[in-house]
Amino acid sequence: MKKNDFNLLINVLLLFSIFLSASGFLMDLRNTALFGGVDLRNRVVGSRLLIDHQDPYHYKWERGDSVLFLDPRDNPDWEVNRVTVPPTVLVFHAVIAKLSYKTQRYIWFIFQWVLFIASLFLFSKCTNSVIKSKIIWVCGLFFIGSSFYWRLHVERGQIYILYMFLLSLSYWVYCKKLQNSEFLSGMVAGITISFRPPLMLLALPMILYKKFKFVLGNVAGVIVGLVASLVIASPQTWIQYFNAMKMHGSIHFNFLYASSSQYPYQNIEGISNLWGLAHIPIFDTSLQFMARSVGLNLTSNILFALLIVTLTICCFAIRKIIGNETRFSFIVLSGIILVFIAEYFMPAARFSYNNVILLPILSLVIIDSERILKSVGRKWN
Repeated sequence: MKKNDFNLLINVLLLFSIFLSASGFLMDLRNTALFGGVDLRNRVVGSRLLIDHQDPYHYKWERGDSVLFLDPRDNPDWEVNRVTVPPTVLVFHAVIAKLSYKTQRYIWFIFQWVLFIASLFLFSKCTNSVIKSKIIWVCGLFFIGSSFYWRLHVERGQIYILYMFLLSLSYWVYCKKLQNSEFLSGMVAGITISFRPPLMLLALPMILYKKFKFVLGNVAGVIVGLVASLVIASPQTWIQYFNAMKMHGSIHFNFLYASSSQYPYQNIEGISNLWGLAHIPIFDTSLQFMARSVGLNLTSNILFALLIVTLTICCFAIRKIIGNETRFSFIVLSGIILVFIAEYFMPAARFSYNNVILLPILSLVIIDSERILKSVGRKWN
């Protein structure tokens, strides 16, 4: 195919992807108006409880309490509520927590789309190739912006796109070649880890390839996130968080009885469908759930052992494929793939909206496509 023909094809695909994503944006706007964003609700309630100096993880709403603290999908039979994010995320939400929930719902809808577009923009600026930049936009808009799992992410009011944006920002900071860019890049990634602890696996390939400035940046970023959370959250809040996560693990392993009872309120903060869910495909792809579907019961110890074995094999594979190639993008991509794999082993549901992690994976593969193909071909021929 001639270069001009290829450029024309990319431009046509880009326009088509923009059209599909714009259609998806309108669907998301409709879903935001019709449904309550059930996963946003529990974070908003948790943040309000934190501001009110109450336990955001074990609080149980009772008649007479303010509806500002009511999550209608919470199970009153459990000792914990549905808040599963660390205090750092609750402090982040505190910026808008006092606004009406309907206002927050629309703010979060716009926020998700802005972060998605901004992530693609940052990755597209990390290559000198105009073609690669356009391909990043095409793949991002088509495979993510037009996907059912992005519809699900936006409708539920999920937060994973924030983590993906911070990872794109981390990589962009490194590519800018600023003074101490590796440390600053690691610091941004460290702040992301403070929001989502499993992302600490990003540091594993960095340690393997002796990128210690990035790892030190991770440590600094985590400290910044923790210290910032103490503006509102106390050390006791962190203890409550870890205790709640143990309880959620027991719930997910079916060690605790789970009833289907919910709070029967029809109108909460002026919204009549706060508990409603759009009809979007959703799958639990966690290893634990898939094993249970065929009659196997994987305990937390078994899952942890399998995770360690899998990560060890992956590290050997990384050394085999990458070899002595210390290009930063290769190492970052390896870390994100480790995170992607590890999520399947977590003692929690892995729903379809988690697939937004494909955004940095696809972008980094496109940015270094020639080197990846050359490296893989060299190692396996």
